[in-house]
Formats: sequence, C-alpha cells, structure tokens
Amino acid sequence: MTAPQILGPDARPLAPQVRAAARVQMAKNRAMSSAAYQGAAYDHPNFAKWDVGNYSGQTALSWSRRTLVDRLNDVARNDGWGAAGTSRLVDNIVGAGWRLAARPNHVSLNMTFDQAEEISDRIEALWRDYTNDVDNWCDAERTKTMAGILGLAARQRFGPEGEAFGIIIWQEDAPQFSTAVHVIDPARCCNPNGRMDEEFLRDGVAIDGYGAPQGYHFRKSHPGDVYAGNTGIWSWEYVERATEWGRPVVVHSFEQKRAGMTRGVSDWAPVMRSIKQSTDYEDFESQAALLNAVMAAFIETPFDPEEFLDAMGAEVNTGTLGKLYGEMAEAQKAYYGAAPIEIPGVRINMLQPGEQAKLMKPEHPNANFEAFVNAALRKIASAVGLTYEQLTMDWSQVNYSSARAALLEIWRGFTAKKGNFAAQFMAPIYRAWLEEVFDRRLVEIPAGAVPFDENPAAWCHADWIGPGRGWIDPLREAQAAGERLERGLTTLQHEAAEQGRDWKTDADELAREVRYYAERGLKHPAMGDGMVGHNGGAPLDDQDQDTEIEEQVNGRRSTRHALGIPSIRRRT
Repeated sequence: MTAPQILGPDARPLAPQVRAAARVQMAKNRAMSSAAYQGAAYDHPNFAKWDVGNYSGQTALSWSRRTLVDRLNDVARNDGWGAAGTSRLVDNIVGAGWRLAARPNHVSLNMTFDQAEEISDRIEALWRDYTNDVDNWCDAERTKTMAGILGLAARQRFGPEGEAFGIIIWQEDAPQFSTAVHVIDPARCCNPNGRMDEEFLRDGVAIDGYGAPQGYHFRKSHPGDVYAGNTGIWSWEYVERATEWGRPVVVHSFEQKRAGMTRGVSDWAPVMRSIKQSTDYEDFESQAALLNAVMAAFIETPFDPEEFLDAMGAEVNTGTLGKLYGEMAEAQKAYYGAAPIEIPGVRINMLQPGEQAKLMKPEHPNANFEAFVNAALRKIASAVGLTYEQLTMDWSQVNYSSARAALLEIWRGFTAKKGNFAAQFMAPIYRAWLEEVFDRRLVEIPAGAVPFDENPAAWCHADWIGPGRGWIDPLREAQAAGERLERGLTTLQHEAAEQGRDWKTDADELAREVRYYAERGLKHPAMGDGMVGHNGGAPLDDQDQDTEIEEQVNGRRSTRHALGIPSIRRRT
C-alpha cells in the first residue's frame, strides 16, 4: 500500500518542506503541553480544552460583527440596563452639545495672538449660526441641529455598534452654508454583494498598503429595511474618504483596539454574557415570585378518587371523576347548609374530611438575588467606563470621599473618549465647514497670514467644550478653584471648560450685567466693594454707554459685543 497523500488548498500534494514544518510544529505542541507558563499549558484541568484561534483584530471582528451587533442592539432595545448605560455615556460625553473654542495656531499662520483671537471670535459666531440653525440645514435629514447629530453619532459610537459613520454632503440650495452631515447606520457599510474580505478590502472599507482607509462601500438601504419596492438593499455606492484636494467626505469614528482593525467593536461586547445571565436570572426570579403570589395555598388530602372508583369497580375516566367530585361538593354544601357556622365578619371555608390547607412560603426573590445582580452590574459598568452608581442611579451608599474619587477616575475616561470622538468625528466636519467659510470669504485674514488651503491643520486647531464635570461639594470646590487661580496653577479657560462653559462668553455676559446694574445705581455682586467700569475705569454714564454700543454696531471698533457677538460692519 502506498502512503496517503495530503493535499493542499490547490488540490496538489503538499511540498516536502511544508510537511516537515508541520511535523516540527506538532512536536512543539506536544512539548508545550506542559509549558513554563501555566496559562499556555494544556495539562492543567482549567486549560485542557481552552483552545482558541489565532485571529487578527479585524478577522475576529469580521466573522462575528453582524451577530454581535444585532444582539447588542436587542439589548439596547429591550434591556433597561443596556439602554440606561448608553444614555449615561452620551449624556456625560456629549450632553446638550459641544461649544467651539477656535484656536488657530497664530505662530505657524504668521499672525499675532490678538489677530488670531479676533478671527477666532468671528469663526465661533459663524459656527453658532451654522450649528444652531432653526431650519437644521447642517443636517442632511433636516431634523437635527449639530447637537442632535453629535448625540446620534455618539449613541452609535458608545453603544451597540462601537463606531459612527457620517457623510459630509454639499447642499446647493442651502441659504447660508452648503456643508451638511448625514449620519449613516454602520450596518450599511459592508462588502458589495457579500464578497469575502480581500487584501485591500476589509468589511466594506477599501484600504491601502498601510491600512489607511481610501473609501467605503455603503448599501443604499439598511439590510433590515424590508418593504415593497426597496431595491437599495442590493445596491452599493462607493464613497471616497476625501476629495482630491483633501476635503473630508466620510467621517468614521471608532477605537482601534488592535493594530490593523478597520471597523469598531463595542465596549459592551466583553460583558454580553453577564448582561444575558443577569437578565435571565431576573426574569426567572420574577416568574417564581409571581407563581408564589398566584399559588398561595394547596390542599393536601389522603383521599385518592381513582383508587376509590377502582375499588367500587367503576370505570376510571374524566367523566366519572368529575361526577364523583360534584357529588361530594353537593353533599358538603347540603350538610353545611343545614347547620351553618356563622361568625360575624369572618369567612369560613370548609374542607373535605382528612384534607388540610397548606400555605405557601414566599421564597422569591432569592436572598442572594440582589448581590448577584449588583455584582453583574458593577462588571458591566466597569467595562463601558461608568461607575456602578451612574449606571444604576443608586447613590444610597455614596459619601463625599468615595464620590469624589469615583468622579475623578471616571472623568479621565470620559475625557479620553471625548477627545477621540472629537478628533475622528467632529474635527473633519469642522474642517470641511471652515473650508467653506474661507472659500466664501466670510473671514478676513491679515496681510501676510498663511491662507487656509496652504495650512488647513493650523487653522483647524480647536477645543470642544462639552458637558461640565459637575460639583459634589460646590463650596469646597469653588474655593479650591479660586485658590488655584490665585496661585497661577490654572486658567479661567481651563476652569470654565471643566464646567462646560466658555470663559469669554461668561466675561461678556458679566460685563453686560455690570453695566446694566450701573445704569440703575446698583452694585453687581461680582464687583465686591467697588464698582469699576469698562477696562477697570469708572462706571460709564448713559452717554458713554450709548457711544460705545453705537461704535460697536457701526463697526468703528473691532471689539466684541457685550453679548459675545463679533462686530460686523453694516452694509451701506
């Protein structure tokens, strides 16, 4: 007999060197069954059957992403903890929206600091007009302001999908700015016609030799949109990542947990089993408690109707059993009807001879139910970057020290998530919009300054002010902030941003309030013992204030208006 041949993927016999390498690997596997690291051994009972594949980050995700995301979306729809956790993350990272603090790099743009500040004020004012437009022209669907766009994208990024997509479109009919954002469901990004992943195509993303995205394949309709006449399910559109001159077109935000990943995976994925187990356990305990409530008591009896009928030679079936029970009930009713037992205000139920009522003892929920569920919730909260108290809204066991420590730790995580999300999602949108602003010549730059198209990165420097960290003890923390400011350890910009505020807007508002109080001969609380006027001088009288406001409105001065609106010259 000839030795059997082992064929390779091409249906040809394996080369001798391949077979030799396989024998060497098998010998290594046998030798490593008892390894120096117990975690890599196979002779330990806990690891004997723990044999996992060697997957890359993207390969592991590509095979599992659809099922994983579908299950997580089911959790978000039907599980209270899953829905609450995503909402808490969005509330803490995005809140009611982000404020722009433009920070163009005046050094590399060949401007003075004051020139850059004046331009920043103008850009911020235009951004407020764009993002808070009551007609929602910043949204391709015309249903959301920029805060709504951010919230929706964040719900996908920090929720079941683990990533957020958006396409920056151009709307010719827009009244002011043509740049708009269309948030795309991540399920629409996939390989056309179900193609397998290829060297330069990974789960709907076309990449180059370094793995950098070059473009994206989007279904024209969500795969779950099943309705009559919907042909978009089987149609794909390829969208370039950016235009040939560098304007962003597709924005894609996700956390690359391993090198080479082109798609995102949710932070909820590692705790899927805990979520399912705790939910099932809660359901089973609820069902058991319900049964205890419904089945409050049982009747124990030594009487067996089937044996009684059998002894009498009667046929045992449903009819004879029912007849026997009926006759017994009628006899009992006649007996107690002839000699009733009456006790005022009390109801007495009679049992058959030999019968005994046995009340059920409620044993649900189990004594360990709360401890088990709380342990699962702590693991879930830790995995997604929340505290147990934030996830469950249970603050009963919190004191100042523990709350302060938890807030500081969690805030670092929120800051990191916000920074990553801002860089990947908001920054490209801001860059595209700012390009349009300069193209429309809505901002004048000083002579000699570097134009936008020559250094867009320097023009796009910005801080995004999100929701405030909040205070646990406002008095203590305000005193600490004042001490830091007095010692020069922080700035108003930093302190205000931590509470979700813009120090410039606050200063303008404070100046307006001070002038309003001065007009009425009142002392503003923020002024302490003395009342000072504009730029530290004496309070302005009515004529001086009218002159200052008139100069600002007519553009004779380049200062900022008291309400924070940059001065704009009136057209003649």
